Amino acid sequence: MKKLLLLPLTAMVVFFTSCAGSPKVEKPAMIQEAKPEIIDDQYHGARETPDWVFLDESELLSKEKNYYVFKFQDTGQDLNGLKLWTRGFTASSEIARLVSTKVKDKFVGAAAGDKNKLETYMEEVVKSVSKAQYSGARKKASYWWEIRKVKADGTVEQYYEYYLLYYVPKDQIDNAIERALQDADKKVKPKSEDEKTARSRVKEAFGNGL
Repeated sequence: MKKLLLLPLTAMVVFFTSCAGSPKVEKPAMIQEAKPEIIDDQYHGARETPDWVFLDESELLSKEKNYYVFKFQDTGQDLNGLKLWTRGFTASSEIARLVSTKVKDKFVGAAAGDKNKLETYMEEVVKSVSKAQYSGARKKASYWWEIRKVKADGTVEQYYEYYLLYYVPKDQIDNAIERALQDADKKVKPKSEDEKTARSRVKEAFGNGL
């Protein structure tokens, strides 16, 4: 677990002098943009900041065998407004959006030089998973902190970051992708042996999960 840290602000003043022979002119000081300072959090400093806040999805996923992990974040100056965002958060549709993006990225990686041959097929699969409903999605945790930041022009920016952590059973998403691939095979017939080979390569990639 990582402790809530109060990060010190640093500033650097830079002075410029005029060219030789000209009157010496001191230009306004320039402030180096400081590192963000965490000034409050939902535990008000009484507890440690959860590890998952600092980890990206791939690091979180490596810790889970049976679930896909999704982390969502929103930023704003009104904490109550962010709390309303969490209450109105539609996890299934947001997860479907992320799954469709990940599916498209995996297609591109697996297809390699044959991406053009699979474009219509890929679009069908992506459209299908983007409409899927992941009823097994469960909120695992939530967390917020308040940040203050001194910008380069000297102005102070203060805002909140709110995080949500969701888990979805792996078999639910993997099955949705499998159904999407099968449906796309029926709707979009391969036009060549090369395309068949490329499709097989993509399916093999998805056999290892999202």
